[in-house]
Amino acid sequence: MSTDTADTATDGTATHGTAAHATAADGTAAGPTVEELRTQTRLLAGELPGTLRRITLRAGAISVDVEWETVPAPQAPAPATAPAPADPATAQAPAPQRTDGTPDGLVRVTAPLVGTYYQAPAPGAEPFVKVGDTVEAGQQLAVIEAMKLLNSITADVKGTVHAIHAADGEVVEYAQPLIDLRPAG
Repeated sequence: MSTDTADTATDGTATHGTAAHATAADGTAAGPTVEELRTQTRLLAGELPGTLRRITLRAGAISVDVEWETVPAPQAPAPATAPAPADPATAQAPAPQRTDGTPDGLVRVTAPLVGTYYQAPAPGAEPFVKVGDTVEAGQQLAVIEAMKLLNSITADVKGTVHAIHAADGEVVEYAQPLIDLRPAG
């Protein structure tokens, strides 16, 4: 995921990283009211591309932070597969692929935000899950640290861990594949 941020000046124009201040009739600095900030933020939010994720308003010394999702860049196509083994008896047919790249029959857990992926609750601790482990729906699989907050990554379905795609300590992007689960039953 990539996010963009913008600030809004009191006249409603979008600025990037600059502060806008109004001046009162006597020449002293006068900030906008919260209602003025709210109105200007609504105008700005209506003009942004993508899905709005967060708005922060501050009335003192003006600061309107707006965060929105942008469309992730398309990923490069997968490299060509290796030639088939000479002995057809030992050859294994690859699993059919869905359009999202996940083999049929698997549930892919993806990163819900950008951050650092951790497989264990603390350095040196046992990982939450390993390939082959059976998990319950709602069970914690990993954490992603973003802005000093730990965000739990949980299983949506009961099943078995089929593959872990992210390495411990790796910075992950929004929607990046983390873990594949084979649903039970």
